[in-house]
Amino acid sequence: YLDAVNDHVVIFDGAMGTSILKYNLSAADYGGEQYAGCVDYLVLMRPDVIEAIHASFLNVGSEAIETCTFRSNRLTLGEYGLQERTLEMNRAAAQLARRVCDRIAAETGIPRYVAGSIGPSGKLPSGSDPDLSNITFEELAAVFYEQAQGLTEGGADVLLVETSQDILEVKAAVVGINRYFADAGVRIPLQVQVTLDVSGRMLFGTDIGGALTTLEALPIDIIGLNCSTGPEYMTAPVQYLTENSKLPISVLPNAGLPINVDGEAVYPMEPEPFS
Repeated sequence: YLDAVNDHVVIFDGAMGTSILKYNLSAADYGGEQYAGCVDYLVLMRPDVIEAIHASFLNVGSEAIETCTFRSNRLTLGEYGLQERTLEMNRAAAQLARRVCDRIAAETGIPRYVAGSIGPSGKLPSGSDPDLSNITFEELAAVFYEQAQGLTEGGADVLLVETSQDILEVKAAVVGINRYFADAGVRIPLQVQVTLDVSGRMLFGTDIGGALTTLEALPIDIIGLNCSTGPEYMTAPVQYLTENSKLPISVLPNAGLPINVDGEAVYPMEPEPFS
């Protein structure tokens, strides 16, 4: 994202999931069959793997790394029976990333930053599905409050609400996170990113103009876009943000639209056109 104070671009890593795939981990690495696929649990079960991935990005120039907590909220962890470890996992993930950043910053003399990754809850409060919409605004806010607490206590420099497809869920996240800040008497920057499809809209039809209007009215510090379509379809929305946003802007695209190769998602764009 653009660092408005120092007027330069901070390079993030944002590829934890695809990096983990390269390790071909077994169910045992996840702590057993019941946890297989819960990549966030690796911060406790295989912290060495997560540390190696963090270091790999920092060693090639990333100035900020995302914690391995994209799905570390009480609702999604509940799918694995891990909901009571939510606070512990978020705190541990941030502490792990903090250690790696501090070590490499000391070695290189370049400051490195921890972004606490907060992905969607798995619920869609704006929708009409009887299961996915079956949650109140206050319940959602409490979910994000808990995750913000763990990440902040663990040493994150910024909280990153990302890959959001429902603007109502985004509002709940911002409310919950700021409630935690108020209760704890601390505040770190809050970066909020929405995801648009190829038509330039979020899941329930919100376009970039509507998202910007909603988000700029909330207590956030950075606004942006991530994932989904890759750079090609993000150009126009990013241009809209640069022309209309009063906040610093973040952009974390995929390396193109993913394609399925032998059952795995492959991102086809090479480094030069991606850059």
